[in-house]
Amino acid sequence: MTAAIATSAASFAVSIDKVENDQSNDAPVDASVEVDAVTTDVATAVATAQSNSAGGSFATPAEVTSSQSTTGTTSATTDIEADSVWGLSTGFATAQGNALTADAADGLEMDAEQTAGAGASVSALSALRLNTYGGNTAQSATASANAIEVMGTGDMPLETSQTSEADVDARSDIEAEEVETALATAQSAGNSLTVTGLEANIIALADQDNGGTVRSTVDADIANANWGVTAMSEASGNTASIQNESGYGHLQGSQNNRGEVRATTTLAVGTFGDGPVTGSSHAVGNNALVSNIGADAYSGVSQNNSGAVTGQVSMQLGSGMAAYATSSAIGNAQSAYICATCPVGLEAPVNQVNSGAINSITQMRANGHVGGMTGAATAVGNVSTFSTIGGGN
Repeated sequence: MTAAIATSAASFAVSIDKVENDQSNDAPVDASVEVDAVTTDVATAVATAQSNSAGGSFATPAEVTSSQSTTGTTSATTDIEADSVWGLSTGFATAQGNALTADAADGLEMDAEQTAGAGASVSALSALRLNTYGGNTAQSATASANAIEVMGTGDMPLETSQTSEADVDARSDIEAEEVETALATAQSAGNSLTVTGLEANIIALADQDNGGTVRSTVDADIANANWGVTAMSEASGNTASIQNESGYGHLQGSQNNRGEVRATTTLAVGTFGDGPVTGSSHAVGNNALVSNIGADAYSGVSQNNSGAVTGQVSMQLGSGMAAYATSSAIGNAQSAYICATCPVGLEAPVNQVNSGAINSITQMRANGHVGGMTGAATAVGNVSTFSTIGGGN
């Protein structure tokens, strides 16, 4: 009778998905798309390059153990050149050294390690050249040496280690005689961890170390932008983020940035009569964010930045509606937000050390009439921000 009961109980045991991932790549990885036309209605180019990539979606509780390493070059390039693109022209270039993604519907236990070694490089370039006319244009470049992205519900104990000595470069370029609108973005990171939860209990232990140079560059040269131009560059040595609702959120560990971090946005726009020119740059050595709605939260990441951090926006304008330029540079940034209308609490021991030079530069010049010009520059060695926000429902 006892044996029968044991057998019956075993038949109803919860299934657990178990994944053991081990990847190593030392070879070059390159993805490139070239579009060359005289005139066309729509031009689209998408390039994605990953030295190592692993991803999965789990319907039952899962356990993931992963190790990824690369010492090679990884590059993604989109290049669109035409006399005229009458409608939409878009380019998306994404390059990642090591990439790991997981979507868990009923809990996830993860132990992940990513290493981008000395000599490795990761670059993304999105370029657009229009000799005569372009309708609405959008160019985006994203590059990271190590990236982990997790989404899910249920219990999520996560232990991650990310180390990069790789040079990372994201660049978005636009050259055009005339466009209706233009959008150009570049985003880069040495190490990136993003965790998103709904009714999840997240306990993330994260260690990040970056020693490589991280750059994001946006360069737009447009003679006539009828409805305005928007350009944004973002660069971070290490970034870790938890966003959760209706469950515990916990981020703990260390971030150490030793490499140079630079975000640069350069705009040369002749006329822009019916829309504004907006340029921004944001550079940070170490960044940690916890946003938790409906439950307690913990934010305790030790941050040390010794690398130079620079955010720069430069504008050369003719005449037009209005222009806005904002640059920011931060050595260490740590933020935590919890629900203002919920009976919850926040624990946040903060330890930040900065010894790197922090520079924020905004330059605006116009040789014609501009309706309004607003510039801002912010440079901070260490910043910690903790507040409550509205709970919504």
